[in-house]
Amino acid sequence: MNNLRILLYMMLLSLAACHPEGTSVKQGLDKAAQLMEQDPDTASIILETIQSSQMNEAQLAEYNLLCTQLNEDKNIPHSSDKQIRQAASYYEKHGDEYQKSKVYYYLACVESDLEQKEDAEIHFKEAIKLAKETEEYDHLAKICKRCSLYYQKYGNFDEALEMERKAYASQLMLNDNKSDSSVILSSALGMFGVMSLLLGLLWKKNRHTLSQLDLFKEEILKKDVESDKLMLQCNHLEEKYQSLQLHIYESSPVVSKVRQFKERNVLSSKPSFSEKDWTELLRLQENVYGLVSKLKEISPKLTEEDLRVCAFLREGVQPAYFADLMKLTTETLTRRISRIKTEKLMLANSKESLEDIVKSLGASPL
Repeated sequence: MNNLRILLYMMLLSLAACHPEGTSVKQGLDKAAQLMEQDPDTASIILETIQSSQMNEAQLAEYNLLCTQLNEDKNIPHSSDKQIRQAASYYEKHGDEYQKSKVYYYLACVESDLEQKEDAEIHFKEAIKLAKETEEYDHLAKICKRCSLYYQKYGNFDEALEMERKAYASQLMLNDNKSDSSVILSSALGMFGVMSLLLGLLWKKNRHTLSQLDLFKEEILKKDVESDKLMLQCNHLEEKYQSLQLHIYESSPVVSKVRQFKERNVLSSKPSFSEKDWTELLRLQENVYGLVSKLKEISPKLTEEDLRVCAFLREGVQPAYFADLMKLTTETLTRRISRIKTEKLMLANSKESLEDIVKSLGASPL
């Protein structure tokens, strides 16, 4: 069936070739653009049949943009930026905001594959800026998701998380736009239903009122279904958000350095741990697990040093392995840990150790 469809398209293009010059090119480009998302294989074959020598500058720009889009959508690594730069050069002068956003997006994708890091980031941001102005939220969500992958590629997980949030927000805006007509219809039916109900009270029961009430109930059910679908989407995005948070934490060099303390011998040389490392460790544990705020909620008396002790205990590092880092003896640090539990957290009656308490507070992401 698929081969038959492709053959039919080829016959139509062959017939179009008998028309005046340029007609077959335009028809081929229009058909390829129309099939790009639903049937990329057929779109690819159509593009291959078009003769570049028959194209004017505008058609060549569209052709080059479609070829780049095809490779990107089929996850084919880009090996050259020649085509997309010709398209970008044309649309920068003659394109509307949506066309410019689209060409900057695919230019950024190509630059990312070619390791042109700074240029790719600039063009991703430009594509997002223009997409916001066009209110093409499906296009905006697509750019943000691809930009998130770009940031993850270079280990910029904070920026990647921000792009995921923007993609999520764009998806919500898209859903809102799609449901505008339903909201208006639902509101109209609601008002009409109230009027019909009043008529029913005046004239007892009448068929028209019952019919409008049924329509109103049907609209309510539709809105419930849409709400359930949106909830599922939210849950899915929340899972992706939590997964990315964990990835950021587990990939952090600071967390890896902390875990090295747990693995070293007591008598071995002391690993370095700067003030910047302390700040980053507490920031990560707060952002991912809310550990600092949870401890502060239990006891506002906790000092910065107390929080640092808890941070290491959360990773299972025993006092003997990081006492020298705190400039304390193992015995002094052990007593301090006991005071944190009994005097500041007021958990003297708890049978759990401070390490177990801290681990339970930071057991799962926010």
